[in-house]
Amino acid sequence: MPLLRPRPGAGRVRSAAALLACACALLVTGVAGARSDLESQLKSVASVELRGRRSVSARDIRAVLKTRRPSRLPWTEHAPLRYDFLSADRSAIELVYRQHGYLDVHVRDSVVQARDPNQVHVFFLIEEGRRSHVASVDFESASAVPHEALRHGLYARPNRAFNPAYLIADTAVIARHYGERGYVPHVVGAASRDPGDSLRIRVVYRVDEGPLYHVGRTYLATPGVVRVRERLLRRELLLKPGSVYRVSRVQESQERLYETGLFSEVQIAPLPDSTNTLMEFFVQVRERKPRWLDAGVGCGSEERLRFVGEWGHRNLTGHGQQALVGGRLALDKNAHFLLSRVETALLEPWLFGTRNRAQATIYYERRGDYRTDTLRIDKEGWGWSFQVRRNFGRFSYLSLVQDNTYVTRQDVEFLVELAPDLEQQLVTDFIRRYSTHRLQLAGTRDLRDNPLLTSRGQIQVASAEVAGGPFRGSTSFSKFQVSSSWFLPLRRPGWVLATRARGGLVKPFGERKDFIPAAGVDREVARVPTEDVFRLGGVNSIRGYDENEIAASGGLALLQGNLELRVPVAGLFGIELYVDAGNVWARPEYIRADDFTPRSTKAGHDPGQVRYVYGAGGRFNLPFGPLRFDYTWGLAGRHRAGRAQFAIGPAF
Repeated sequence: MPLLRPRPGAGRVRSAAALLACACALLVTGVAGARSDLESQLKSVASVELRGRRSVSARDIRAVLKTRRPSRLPWTEHAPLRYDFLSADRSAIELVYRQHGYLDVHVRDSVVQARDPNQVHVFFLIEEGRRSHVASVDFESASAVPHEALRHGLYARPNRAFNPAYLIADTAVIARHYGERGYVPHVVGAASRDPGDSLRIRVVYRVDEGPLYHVGRTYLATPGVVRVRERLLRRELLLKPGSVYRVSRVQESQERLYETGLFSEVQIAPLPDSTNTLMEFFVQVRERKPRWLDAGVGCGSEERLRFVGEWGHRNLTGHGQQALVGGRLALDKNAHFLLSRVETALLEPWLFGTRNRAQATIYYERRGDYRTDTLRIDKEGWGWSFQVRRNFGRFSYLSLVQDNTYVTRQDVEFLVELAPDLEQQLVTDFIRRYSTHRLQLAGTRDLRDNPLLTSRGQIQVASAEVAGGPFRGSTSFSKFQVSSSWFLPLRRPGWVLATRARGGLVKPFGERKDFIPAAGVDREVARVPTEDVFRLGGVNSIRGYDENEIAASGGLALLQGNLELRVPVAGLFGIELYVDAGNVWARPEYIRADDFTPRSTKAGHDPGQVRYVYGAGGRFNLPFGPLRFDYTWGLAGRHRAGRAQFAIGPAF
């Protein structure tokens, strides 16, 4: 039987038909899939519920969800239902639970039709499982650094809930410990379940230490026009050739270069040379313009309107010295003159070739900020001071200041009518011209993570000074002050508990002279110039009071305490709850234990009673500091009704 011979072109026809059939099938499938997606997107989300959630806060979970609940605002649109969002949300919820130690968590989603045919209810069904904990933390091949030192600062600790992210964060902590001893290690973290108990997690960090590095050469690069001499840059570096490489030295060198004010950008890149076990560095800086001109307008609880201006030069003689000329004008709440000041200063960052910063300042000032119920004192004078400051590491420094003030005119205005003879006697005994020469030693230890928006750390400041005596002048007294603040982060993210304690003491000695008319003022307080007595009150000390309202005539002993809870709400906005307490006594021997008992009364406080206030306020955290609106209540007198105050910057 002869074979059938295919007709020419029949194969091509069958191939074309098969391709057409496949294309149609794909098209139908695509149309069906597209229609399914389209139908899902035509529906909106009526509600989002978390079923089975017990151990993790709903706020933490909802923060990572893409599927959003509908807004309560009537003009907002409803969020569309998207199945790709549901898949991503399941993974995100499981990740949040694993970060809290629930490694066996399982999440499913369910979509239920709502009464409205265009809306659906979304449910996330959570099976949490049991929580796992860190059973042990071990190190392998780690010999250059003691294991106890390596454990310091680790996130993974025995009995703490296990978080897989600890393995990544702790490698940086361990590398930092090695970096302080001259090593550049390779660290890998691993975790495994205990065979006998799957909820017990064993953590092991394997360390490849590598060689010990020493500091080699440092290469400099200054893009653009070079104005700063190379030696001014190199003298700030702590990278001495031949010394053991330390990570902190690199960071501190970068900070010191910024502190000079000569550079707008500083980058220090380590260049390890494993062949010679040397760590070389590439330093790149961008210079700032040598001159600057600043001006500003501000306000405060005392200075209701403040104008400031400043001109300066960052590299006056080419050796790093800085010079500035500044001025300040302030008005009070009634638009009356309060303060005017003009000053010029010269800063030498390396005094006699040593790492001691020295600054000389000359100023002229007029001020009228001393006021009581009976009198007001206006002053005019000038002065000069010389300060030397020595840094000890990155967080502590000491300063020694020799200050000389010359009051050339001191006028008194009595606000109440006095008998002519008494007024004449007070004016006769009142000193109209005087000078104060003092020496002050102050120390500061600052461990805050941010001086304006502090979330953790502490700061302590203490000072002691003596005026007169061997330094001569019109007045003689000693003065001591101490202040300590702590900032403790709480378990809730962003919550901070801030506390402050402050105390001060002034002891006059030597020949008696009155710097305040003695009418209504303690005789010992009158022996000290008005600018050196203690006063309290204002948005940064005891809120709800005017600036310097507590002991308006001044005192020689001060005690103050503040407690504040800072709570984030949304974005940059937060709230604060606070309690302030404090008082100023005319003399330290007037302090009594009974003064510290809180008393609620319609009458005002006795002079010796400690003032207690409490309040709440809003905070808007901006880069230059928080904007605060505080409302404060007191326990006695007019402060029982409450008072609102506005401030810029933290209370402490």
